[in-house]
Amino acid sequence: MASPRRMRVGVSQLLLGALALTLAVLLFAVASLQRRIDSGSAVTSSQTSLAAPPPPGSRRDVGNAEGDKEKSGELSKSKNAFHFVVSSDCTSYQRWETLTQLHSAQSVRQCGRFTWIVSGCLEEESAHLGKGKGGAHSDILTPSSLLAEVERHFPHLTISNHTIATGVGRSASVAHAHEDDCSTLHPHVHFTPDYSDMTKYGGPYADGKTRRSFLNRKGKVVYGTYGNTYKFNNKPNGLHHWAVDFLAQDDRRDEAIVLIDPDFLFLTQFQFPEGTPPVLPGKPAAAKYGLGGQFLDFNLTQICDQAPALEMMSNGQSKSCPFVTITNKDVNQYYSAGPPYVIHIQDVLALSKRWLDLVPPTYDFYPLLYAEMFAYSMAAADLDLKHNLIRGLFTGCMTQWPHTHGEAELKALEMSAKVYANYVGDAQEGDGANKGASSCFLSPLIPPPFLHYCARYSFAIPFPAESNVGGITSTYHFFAKRRVDDDVLDCSHSHPLEPFVSTKQEKGEGGDKNWNVLAVCSVVSAINYAKKKGCENDMQ
Repeated sequence: MASPRRMRVGVSQLLLGALALTLAVLLFAVASLQRRIDSGSAVTSSQTSLAAPPPPGSRRDVGNAEGDKEKSGELSKSKNAFHFVVSSDCTSYQRWETLTQLHSAQSVRQCGRFTWIVSGCLEEESAHLGKGKGGAHSDILTPSSLLAEVERHFPHLTISNHTIATGVGRSASVAHAHEDDCSTLHPHVHFTPDYSDMTKYGGPYADGKTRRSFLNRKGKVVYGTYGNTYKFNNKPNGLHHWAVDFLAQDDRRDEAIVLIDPDFLFLTQFQFPEGTPPVLPGKPAAAKYGLGGQFLDFNLTQICDQAPALEMMSNGQSKSCPFVTITNKDVNQYYSAGPPYVIHIQDVLALSKRWLDLVPPTYDFYPLLYAEMFAYSMAAADLDLKHNLIRGLFTGCMTQWPHTHGEAELKALEMSAKVYANYVGDAQEGDGANKGASSCFLSPLIPPPFLHYCARYSFAIPFPAESNVGGITSTYHFFAKRRVDDDVLDCSHSHPLEPFVSTKQEKGEGGDKNWNVLAVCSVVSAINYAKKKGCENDMQ
């Protein structure tokens, strides 16, 4: 049986795509280079300038002897140097999300390297075709239009695939100018093709006409909502595309790759809970999710047949995929995983390859949102990559709100929520709304490292409800990411973003009124902080 992967776009089409990307980068380079010459600085293509300095113990912080140990992974036995990787499409919607994420990392002085994988940009001459086609009232962008906005926010960005400036102005010094300052990010951008067209991967739906459906546990037939366009297939394919390029050009083999989505915000510096063992080759970690072993009800033999196991039996027949025989206990203990995925760099290539092979047949059987997450669990099981599933790495959706410990922390939670609710209710002006997400939390309340804002969060004014002794009609304030204008970070908007308002009752996410307030505060404050920082760069 022919592998589905062989049914990709032809070589000629890929070459045309690469040529288009080269043209885009060259166009961007001309404008960028002239600006850099005028200002005395330049963008570099070196991977050594991707981000703020790595934590103590990384190669640039130790002598040659320890640097050699780091290459072999010996130093990783006690700690990890994190490399944060976010995968997005090429829309103005996920552009503002990712830029806001990067600024939130900078606001908490998160050390590490930062890579942004962007999939599915338009060719430069086709920019007009992307208007309003990006979802959430956004546009599909060209590489140059995305890069121009990234550079406005982070002037020392680098990109792979192609070089956009070398040996000009202060490029060499720029690469090392901020190595002792974790508040300065040097994001790295990596472009990939679009992998969302699921008709290209063979299988029973390759004709693009037959509709995918799924028989759920209640015996109800559920039809897929994404059709033949499943954008989440960009995540494993984009990760693999980047990993091939990265491993060919960068000799660091000690990092732990932290894979997150665009709608993640840094609330505090990312680190494992005390006592958690570091990630090592063959020993990844991830956030504990509640999806469990739902995929064990799928036709796993059929999925395996469409994406055969990597090993072959001596008679030439495909070996049964290991995920076919795992149990619910295995899944709950090792594989009920989700972002942030924390994977040692030495495991990324094999895991991303098996993951991308399994998404198409999994999506054919289960054409719904979590197909790529279930495929990840299957891929990890196939490679015997048992994950350390960690609670408390994030909050916001697909998990419970954090538990408060002790009276002081509970009071801080209540007061943090009350302060922001009063700020919104009184329609106060000033810079209180653009100090960053971490400003929403009063001591001693310490939030998890990440907020995953994939839900709708709301609260009522007056707040709390029991304070409404006069019978005043409540006004509901909420945040929903798809309601945000795609140009929200544009400096032409003179007023900061405010929570959306409704006179209809809004249901709070997860039932905790205080955390709903703080979720709204965190995202709105992070967006306003990102806008403020980007506009400050414009004025320099």
